[in-house]
Amino acid sequence: MAREIRLKERPQGHLKADNFEVAEVSLPPLGEGDILVRNIWMSVDPYMRLVLTGQEGFVPQKQPGDVMDGAAIGIVERSSDPALPAGTAVASAYGWRTHFVAKADTLSILPNSDAPLNWYLSALGLTGITAFLGIEKVLQPRQGETVLISGASGAVGSIACQLAKLRGARVLATCSSEQKARWLRDKVGVDATMDYRQEQLDDFIAREAPEGLDCYFDNVGGEMLDRTLNCMKAYGRIGLCGAISQYESRDYRSGPANFFAAIEKSLTMRGFNAFLLTPEENAEAVNWLAGRADRDEIIIFEKIFQGLEQAPVAFAGLFGGGYEGKVVIKL
Repeated sequence: MAREIRLKERPQGHLKADNFEVAEVSLPPLGEGDILVRNIWMSVDPYMRLVLTGQEGFVPQKQPGDVMDGAAIGIVERSSDPALPAGTAVASAYGWRTHFVAKADTLSILPNSDAPLNWYLSALGLTGITAFLGIEKVLQPRQGETVLISGASGAVGSIACQLAKLRGARVLATCSSEQKARWLRDKVGVDATMDYRQEQLDDFIAREAPEGLDCYFDNVGGEMLDRTLNCMKAYGRIGLCGAISQYESRDYRSGPANFFAAIEKSLTMRGFNAFLLTPEENAEAVNWLAGRADRDEIIIFEKIFQGLEQAPVAFAGLFGGGYEGKVVIKL
């Protein structure tokens, strides 16, 4: 028997742990090419909220009774494919389950390295790859430039801050509490922080970057993006990573009201999505990040929840103030 987390009912307004339920299921016998995997780590990410809106978008919507998909790390327990023997560590997108049966070509064998397996859900997984894309490929901040990163205490934001610092940029960060602001300054190493519940962005930028921003790494969207457009220098660059402030809104796909500022200032705005990378691009990002992690140039921050049943609790918490660093579930 296996256990899995299913959508019980579509959220109406704010996401709640009660929107999900645990179910027990029987696993099918292994057929030709089938692999039985026992998950040991699962990921919880803000983008998962987008499949629960009832609004069609880039990914199909979940229906009540569907299992929540997402990144997971597991160990092969039984195999009918000699390329994936028992004991092999694999990554998958099969999400919130204790066990599952899948074809070998839907699994990725993890490298034989000294890196903890859970890192392949954080700095060496989708989280780190997304930060790498935004900083190294899209914004490419130069020595001495000023970069603003919103949602900076989250999984992607905290790594993006570190990558921008590695390039010699001055990093400004926004977050939702003074506790997170201290953490960003003391642990992550950003230059200045703003608790958006206590200070206006215009005042913060006037004080910390009176000449304006060269780059903006946007994890938040909404009003934060609107206000930041006014704070950019001419020819500034904006990387559009996410819009977590909009994910629980009925019109989450709406764009910035202040879009004309991008024309006035000749801004470059580019969205990026790690799911669209080719295998070669993905490998490039992971190898680059692994090198930085091996040299302790990237510090990996995680919030670990214990047990499958904690996944809905951890997920709901992302939209109620969030956590410092990457949220993972240990099974």
